[in-house]
Amino acid sequence: MNDPRVSPATSTAASEHLARAQRVALPLALACLAILAAGAVASPARALTNLLVGAVLVLGLAVGGIVLLSLLAVANAGWAVVLKRILEGLGSFVPVGGVLLLATTPGLRVLYAWARPEAARDALLVGKAAFLNPTFFVVRMVGILCVWMLFGLRLRRLSLAQDAGGAGDAAALATRRTVRWAAGFLVVFAVTACLGAFDWIMTLEAHWFSTIFGFYNVAGILVSTVTAVAIAAILLRRAGALPELRDDHLHDLGKLMFAFATFWAYQWVSQFLLIWYSNIPEETAYFEARWRDGWMVVFFANLIVNWALPFLLLLPRAVKRNERALLAIGALLLLGRWLDLWLMTMPANFPERPVPGLFELAGLVGPLSLLVFWLARTFARVPLLARHDPYLGESLHHHI
Repeated sequence: MNDPRVSPATSTAASEHLARAQRVALPLALACLAILAAGAVASPARALTNLLVGAVLVLGLAVGGIVLLSLLAVANAGWAVVLKRILEGLGSFVPVGGVLLLATTPGLRVLYAWARPEAARDALLVGKAAFLNPTFFVVRMVGILCVWMLFGLRLRRLSLAQDAGGAGDAAALATRRTVRWAAGFLVVFAVTACLGAFDWIMTLEAHWFSTIFGFYNVAGILVSTVTAVAIAAILLRRAGALPELRDDHLHDLGKLMFAFATFWAYQWVSQFLLIWYSNIPEETAYFEARWRDGWMVVFFANLIVNWALPFLLLLPRAVKRNERALLAIGALLLLGRWLDLWLMTMPANFPERPVPGLFELAGLVGPLSLLVFWLARTFARVPLLARHDPYLGESLHHHI
């Protein structure tokens, strides 16, 4: 594909922007992670919970990149090919996000009641011990991470093979294999993402359960990932690294942000209403803990930040095509995803809501800064356009 609008390589100015992002993001990430490491000694429950929140946040963005890449592949969605390298960059972060998540496992007894010695006196936890025990918990975590890494690496290699194959049979074969692997990953993801949400978050309160909880978190992954892609695409275009990005691409990303935020709200309402009107004590305990001792403000702020405000702000067509507006709304939605995870995890060990402080800031900024460093490093090393994707021409000429 030789299109005059395809930039031949990352410009010098764009390279400088990416290098600057790396120089700023890495020290910031290390400083925040050092704060959490020190907190693991001074205030282990709070520091480890915030590390868990940050790890799940960025790991969700990473695996979400693979999910969106797979959805676009099986749907033959040509409009988004200019975003393909961003999705692959996010997917390549799964091993790093996995390390952050594994860093919480030495503190299992701090985070999870079922991992503590006194769990032996709890009949319900004893009944779940065959599943909820530290060894099997870590094995499941490693297994899920390995599966995600396998599919992400395979799809990445097929994408590079597609480019290396030019317009010949090798590229066509790589394209067909990409669709098959992508379809397989979507099935695997539906199972592993739900299992991960049950394990890493829901078992913080092991007496409680919700069958919707897994898909509720899948919705959060989808909206936050689309948001991260929109932010990355805009910043890359401003840096001169992705001049092929059009306002029409932003419009589609804005529509996806709007749609997935509403899907998240649907899952939120479904879970809440089903538990509210059935009024079964072992189910309502979860929401009762989030309605008292200062948590109610966070509970309703969660709904406002993750749905009400984005829904109203993204309604106008002009907003979805405006860089500054999408960046602001995107920052709000990423903050909302963190708030949602914080609300899901913190009340398990802190019935009285703590005032957000240094550990919360480190738990949010540290993992996100590490992700920024990784993406800037990745984008500086590979072309930002999949030059031999069969749908590249459609993406370059995309208009609404």
